[in-house]
Amino acid sequence: MATIVVGTDGSKGSEAALSEGFDLANRLGAKVLVVAVAAHVSDLLGGAVYEHKASEHLNRARGALDAARTMADEAGVEAEFEVFEGDAGEEIATIAESRDADLVVVGTRGHGGIAGSLLGSVSADVVRRSKRPVVVVHEPS
Repeated sequence: MATIVVGTDGSKGSEAALSEGFDLANRLGAKVLVVAVAAHVSDLLGGAVYEHKASEHLNRARGALDAARTMADEAGVEAEFEVFEGDAGEEIATIAESRDADLVVVGTRGHGGIAGSLLGSVSADVVRRSKRPVVVVHEPS
């Protein structure tokens, strides 16, 4: 059975990616692995501030997966859900490779030009790093 990895962060772009990923899974008879990546918080913060920020990032990732579960149930797809910690682009590409995924689906917020360069882009990072085909779904207008 084919496997599709879909990255989510709870944004409108990732909701569009989930919708596309679930639609593809239904059409292809594939299963879906939905991943949310909690960013590492620099150890330089230290102590209680570090623990609070790390917990905040994990809670946000878990919340994104809860929303994805609801969408998966509504779409009627077979899906698994996992939270990882680290750099989102790197983690999604690595997970897809390690799980021998057939396809990766990620969303984008559509930041381009200078804003995209300054903010970085998880979708561009996944495309650059992934050894699997990647579908990038734009946030709906």
